[in-house]
Amino acid sequence: MKKIMLSAVLKKLTAFVSAAAVTVGVLASSGVSDTMADTQSELEAEQARLAEERSEIEATLAEYTGQADETEQYLAEYDEKMRIQEEQIKNIDEQIKLYQAEIDELSVSIEEGQAEIDEGIEQFRLRLRAMYIAGNDSYASVLAGATDFYDILARMELIERVSRHDNDMIEDLKSQIAALDADKAEYEEKVASLESKKAQEEKLYEELRETYNNHAETKAMQEARIADYSQRYDEIVADQAEVEKAIQEEIRRKQEEAERRRKEEEERKRKEEEERKKQAEANGETYVEQDVSTFTSYSETGFIWPVPTVRNMSDGYGNRYIVEEGRNDFHGGIDITKPGCYGEPIVASAAGEVITAGDTGNGFGYHVVIDHGNSIATLYAHCSSLAVKVGDIVKQGQVVGYIGSTGYAYGNHCHFEVRVNGQRTDPLNYVNINN
Repeated sequence: MKKIMLSAVLKKLTAFVSAAAVTVGVLASSGVSDTMADTQSELEAEQARLAEERSEIEATLAEYTGQADETEQYLAEYDEKMRIQEEQIKNIDEQIKLYQAEIDELSVSIEEGQAEIDEGIEQFRLRLRAMYIAGNDSYASVLAGATDFYDILARMELIERVSRHDNDMIEDLKSQIAALDADKAEYEEKVASLESKKAQEEKLYEELRETYNNHAETKAMQEARIADYSQRYDEIVADQAEVEKAIQEEIRRKQEEAERRRKEEEERKRKEEEERKKQAEANGETYVEQDVSTFTSYSETGFIWPVPTVRNMSDGYGNRYIVEEGRNDFHGGIDITKPGCYGEPIVASAAGEVITAGDTGNGFGYHVVIDHGNSIATLYAHCSSLAVKVGDIVKQGQVVGYIGSTGYAYGNHCHFEVRVNGQRTDPLNYVNINN
């Protein structure tokens, strides 16, 4: 982006002012100097360029700010997604812990059941071994103690019950262990499934984090660009203030020069008037004195409305929003317009001397600046054509141009300003739409 070298412009201004001082004798007889006009034209053109660059930066800042806001929304969205994902992983971990606790309890129960089985089998094994060692004598000894046949049967059934009890106990324990093993396998399968799900959720979380980090990097880049453009914007605002100050100084200098020329001209006419009066008195004639003033700054009614046929205002003095450009702007004057107003005559709001006339490339298009004395000047901008030139002395109400839309304008209108000591002020403090 092009960077203004304000110091160069101010150096040119200094050079032009010096040149103007050297040639002041010539200026007195030839009207406003080309040097003065060129200086103001260059400054106004630079101001217009700055305004255009400022508008571009405002648009760019708005774009990057919008993008940054959108990225911020993405960050908030992905931050929430990551938070939900973290909760999901946390919940899976909790479920895994619960299942693992169940598995641990089942493992303990299985170990205890297996211990009971091992103990039962050991006891059964010991009884079998004892019976084997004793052989048939042991079994016979059990029966030998019987008192009768029924006692024999009872003892035989007792032996059978003991054997069946041992066997049933072992089988029952085996069934319990089998059930516990099945439960344990089921929980282990659930844990494996949750571990797999956790891995997937962690992968998704990492993808979310990567996307979040990418957006964060984008946001940082956008903020860096916003900072750069904001800095450039501040520089332009400062440059505009400096250029505007230089423009107002140049306008004041022009007004002072015009005032000096008028006083010199009035002094010359006054001396001529005195000489004519003396000559008339010497000849014994009656002499009627003439008004030697160059012009009267204001009429009895003060300043008049600059477009007599258009009594409508679209924009006033002060801050406004330009819809076409999508930005806020300070409006240094008032805009006078109505449908079909192209070519309507623009008149001098008060008598004065034309100190600027033409298109200086400052955005005003064809425009006229009239100095009214007392450090007051008026500006009439965006004309389709002009009816005066620099150095003309105009009367109040004299046509100075015609409504158009030259320069930076959205439609036909007359942009009217009042400047006091080079500073823009509200024109409605000077003109009345009904006057």
